[in-house]
Amino acid sequence: MYIMKRKIFKYPFAVLLAGAVLLAAAVPVGAAEDNLPESYSSVEKGYVTEVKTQHGLDCWAYASTATMESALLSAGVETDNMSPDHLNLWSVTRSNGKGWIRGLSSSGYGSCALGYLASWQGGVFTSDLEDYTLSDYIYGDEAPEGLVRYGVTSARFLTKDDLTDVKRQIFRHGGIYTSLAWNQSMCMAKDSVSYYMPENFTGSYQGHAVELVGWDDNYPAEKFMTNLTGEKPQNNGAFLVKNSHGRSNPLGGYIWISYEDKYLLHSRYAPSFSIESFEEVNDSKKLLQNEIYGATYEFDYVAENNLIYMNHFDFTDDFFKIDKVIFKTEAQGSEYIIYFVPDENGVPANDKSEWTAISSGTVDFKGYICDDINDFEVPYKSGSIAIEINSTATGKTATLGVDEWLVDGSGDYVFINESVKGQSYLAHDGVIEDVLDWYKSNNNDDLGGTFIIKAIALKSNDYIKGDVNLDGIFNIKDATEIQRYIAHLHNLEGRALRAADFNGDGIINITDATAVQRVLARQN
Repeated sequence: MYIMKRKIFKYPFAVLLAGAVLLAAAVPVGAAEDNLPESYSSVEKGYVTEVKTQHGLDCWAYASTATMESALLSAGVETDNMSPDHLNLWSVTRSNGKGWIRGLSSSGYGSCALGYLASWQGGVFTSDLEDYTLSDYIYGDEAPEGLVRYGVTSARFLTKDDLTDVKRQIFRHGGIYTSLAWNQSMCMAKDSVSYYMPENFTGSYQGHAVELVGWDDNYPAEKFMTNLTGEKPQNNGAFLVKNSHGRSNPLGGYIWISYEDKYLLHSRYAPSFSIESFEEVNDSKKLLQNEIYGATYEFDYVAENNLIYMNHFDFTDDFFKIDKVIFKTEAQGSEYIIYFVPDENGVPANDKSEWTAISSGTVDFKGYICDDINDFEVPYKSGSIAIEINSTATGKTATLGVDEWLVDGSGDYVFINESVKGQSYLAHDGVIEDVLDWYKSNNNDDLGGTFIIKAIALKSNDYIKGDVNLDGIFNIKDATEIQRYIAHLHNLEGRALRAADFNGDGIINITDATAVQRVLARQN
């Protein structure tokens, strides 16, 4: 069964909207479940950098880089300020007219930031950037590259339905990224540090992104009373917020926001997220991915509880030892299996008996999931990483994140993907189909999308070119092994396959066998 829907993206973080009365679910305000303290501050722990002043509509860039800074600091990593400007520039429309459809002075989205971090496009330390004038750049692909020191591997989505989990993630990772509806003149108390938008508020507001860096269960509800709204929360309790409006208020730029604020952690401004894990980026590893923008949507068109999603990768270089697989899903509670799928005539093999299961687990939370594969060596020079999602236990659809075009309520593009054929495949009902063909035939969609499946591959060059039988000796036996492989008398995999590609062109043929023989002749 297929589900057809019209997509309207979440509200941007700087567009004035007429307030609408949305009923929020009752939420817990205590922290006894995890024995978390009644109050906590990452500021006191030193897990934050200084409060900064945003340029205009780029609060989302400041909040997300601050969240990354806190994740690093809370893990004991010596951390400099990260550049919101680099993220802002990277998220501008590309020179080909694709990517996020926005300019430097336009509002942005949490998905811009999370895609940037999860695709290892950032964050970038300000100290690693040369002096430059942001306004001198026009396109997002002009953003300086190759400067990322730490790449995000996992991110957890958070909602107002579980404030204990929100506190838990602040406690573990220093802070979380979230958003709220902002009307300072009506919702900020006279003390300039206590903010609360009542549930029945119907005035105008702007979306505003911040980092939550602490909490106090006993913060008095009376402090949120304003003369304009005349209301206060029903209960005590507030989160400590690192804002990006400078340091001029009595708390040096920090504010308190009530647990009961109308739009804090609301789905209207999703995603709110914590950075669960990251790792150092260096020359010994590579992030294999078919997109750089991260998930913009959840592929939920096929209403089945068991689906297999695939991304095809090239493993012709020395990065063929799979260390981790990263995928984005909101199918929380589902079981998953990760496979390596070899090629057959240039596309993923349909016979599942030829696949290799390399890991499995349970989707513990919505967001970006990272599975430690424990160094699986890819046996062939190309193939696919497949994620089988089984949501039978939850009774919900088996979904996966997708990098897919988006439009706003007016039908204008917010994001245009750069998907091409041969990148992503969908397997169901015994058939493997290029997902762009699926989009065209089922949704009449020419743009389609790319699945969010990534792999961290480690460099493995501990073999000798030409030593096909891997005996540590380069001799005529190796040339014979190549000839036997070419004649389909012998199979080669892994290091042997790479050693046989003597000239490194990704194709094993008589040229490689001849080259080996010539080298041996010169040695003799």
